[in-house]
Amino acid sequence: MHTIKCAYCGKETQAWRRDKRVCSTRCEQRLRLNKPKERHCLQCDKVFLIVHRGDNNRRYCSQACSKKAATKKTLTWHQAHPDSMDGYNKTRLIKNTGAWRDKHRAQRLEAIRILGSKCLVCEVSNPNWLHADYVPTTVGKPYRHPRHLKFIKEHASDFRLLCANHHYELTLTGRIAGTAITQAQHASKASTY
Repeated sequence: MHTIKCAYCGKETQAWRRDKRVCSTRCEQRLRLNKPKERHCLQCDKVFLIVHRGDNNRRYCSQACSKKAATKKTLTWHQAHPDSMDGYNKTRLIKNTGAWRDKHRAQRLEAIRILGSKCLVCEVSNPNWLHADYVPTTVGKPYRHPRHLKFIKEHASDFRLLCANHHYELTLTGRIAGTAITQAQHASKASTY
């Protein structure tokens, strides 16, 4: 028997082996958990530390590297199986023929709800008549603003909800009569009708 000092709790104990470092299984586990491990990122090969028990399965140094690796893996799979998405979309449409239409309508209604559910000028609330108007406009810019739901959620203050009539009036004349709402126009639309 040999007397050893536990590397975790410091308690002296008797052990059969001279190279034993801890007094119990509990101390051995705690010592292992508290000791950071070094690991190489599978994407960028950068060295990072595994400190917490929950990080034991981590393979990437950051979320950005994880996303890059997932994108690369997905792209590789799609290149190896070029017809797979066609089959998936056909099956999806067979199960629900209006899948894309339903998705678009649900996202449109959500965007309308986020923007106040009624026209800013006349307070019409029929969702079929409402348009989301982008206030900063992209007049004179080479691109149009994104129209998807995520962009509208993140930039809700840049949008206003107008009925079709008021949106059309604003687009044609650059202003809505009886209000302070104005909008920049293309040079070709500047003439009055």
